[in-house]
Amino acid sequence: MIYLDNAATGYPKSGRVVKSVAKAMRACGNPGRSGHGLSVFASRKIYECRERLALFFDTEPEKVVLTPSATTALNMAIKGFAKNKIVTSNVEHNAVYRPLCSLEASKKAEICFFDAMGTDDEIVSSFKSVIAGAFAAVFTHASNVFGRVLPVSRLAAEAKKQGAITIIDAAQSAGHIMVSVAGFGADIICVAGHKGLYGPLGTGAMLLNKNFGQIGQTLLEGGAGLLSFEKTMPDSLPERFEPGTMNAPAFSGLAEAVRETSEAGFGERLEFKKLIEGLMSIKNVTLYGLDALNAGEFLPVALFNIKGLDSESLASFLTRRGICVRGGFHCAPLAHNSLGTKNGGVRVSLGKKH
Repeated sequence: MIYLDNAATGYPKSGRVVKSVAKAMRACGNPGRSGHGLSVFASRKIYECRERLALFFDTEPEKVVLTPSATTALNMAIKGFAKNKIVTSNVEHNAVYRPLCSLEASKKAEICFFDAMGTDDEIVSSFKSVIAGAFAAVFTHASNVFGRVLPVSRLAAEAKKQGAITIIDAAQSAGHIMVSVAGFGADIICVAGHKGLYGPLGTGAMLLNKNFGQIGQTLLEGGAGLLSFEKTMPDSLPERFEPGTMNAPAFSGLAEAVRETSEAGFGERLEFKKLIEGLMSIKNVTLYGLDALNAGEFLPVALFNIKGLDSESLASFLTRRGICVRGGFHCAPLAHNSLGTKNGGVRVSLGKKH
């Protein structure tokens, strides 16, 4: 089997990640709910995950909210902190687009779009043309469809000039390229644990800037392990956004995965360039949104089609030959509309080797 679907989830997970999950499954109680050994062990694993994520993404452990997915983190960030006029891009994943549409449908927000399909300067110029008067800017760090990396630091700086908060979707980029809450100047960054970080499925995080002081509205409420007689969730982080029982075994695995990623660094550039050059050499192949000579601005994610074949049929053809890819629209209709891929495309995405 040749696995080229790492944009969906990183595969395979390392042996150390699997062992960490298995050990925690045998030894974890309910974190933060009791004072006995099993509960304390689970709490330590949860905090270890916070510490590693905080160090890796340049924030503080208390500003790391652990979630079941990047989608959950984005919903928390968008519905908890954004309102009124919200600026977003025309290449967003539905994990950003649908929460925004939900706010717009309930008349809590107005969505304005900037064009993320040009050069960095063109993207920033388009952003500047719509950011005035916005309460928040919500945009991807890199497209999950064709891998384009946006100039997020420049966009965050322009948002700050206008007094708007910045929420970045780094689900696709985290683990593949540098992501820094402080370095980007973002207020909130949301990440997936199971993709480029190679952690377990069902893990993610909402990372808040050390200097971001807003409390935010809660998306979920329930037991937090403290202040049980209060009718609302605590104001303190991260408890405010973490009701219910935490998945300590999965976050134990994520902690190990982040440690491995920290040690290994980033890669895949050379292999990705070879992949692009190979695809471009095949007759009747169309590559979308990607210039092989400027591949440094892209994640190792590419979208292509072959003339005369729809993307789902081509993906099935490759699957039968042991090549794992993904066809269709990749939960990102905005990106496909911007690319003009009316029938979707086949996505190939590289990852680590364990």
